Amino acid sequence: MSKIKEDTKGGFNSFLKDQRGEVGTATVTLYDFNTNVELVYAESPIADAPRLTSETYTPVGKTALHDALYTAVTETAERIAATDQSEQPDNVIIVTLTDGKENASETNHKRVQEQVQMRREEQGWEFLFIGANQDAALTAENMGMDADRSLNMAHSGEGTQAAYESTSEQISNVRQEGHTSGYSATDRQRQENARHD
Repeated sequence: MSKIKEDTKGGFNSFLKDQRGEVGTATVTLYDFNTNVELVYAESPIADAPRLTSETYTPVGKTALHDALYTAVTETAERIAATDQSEQPDNVIIVTLTDGKENASETNHKRVQEQVQMRREEQGWEFLFIGANQDAALTAENMGMDADRSLNMAHSGEGTQAAYESTSEQISNVRQEGHTSGYSATDRQRQENARHD
């Protein structure tokens, strides 16, 4: 993510700003992953969710994609289970963004796939996957997600910004209607345009 570090920070911060303008409540949990997986913050109300800065976001190392997704899913499930039922969220959306292929995890893809499928089928969680430098649909399906919930991101500032904007629209749909519609042909065209700019 080093090549798109500044765009990633800017895109995430714009995403937070957009979501703060939506009606209703939401919390944000952020994981950062490279060779290792780090919980940056958990269940922060959207209004208070910290922005990314040069101090809090420094991409280095390899890509422990399976470890990151498995950790995010299982730890989120544990936090929800420990919350009073009246306080549990109506919707859970896990968004993964990476510009690298899996190359550092101890968790195999089958364990990730089982967790993702179980949360989708039994608890109605939704998963969005954004990947650069790979076949995002294939990677997403390998981890138990739907291909139409994946987006091939152009590895550029324009591609990163467009991916965050498309994802913010998806999250807004969930907050307003209770579910995502998946990335649209328009979202995919924006990525194609970013590749040729």
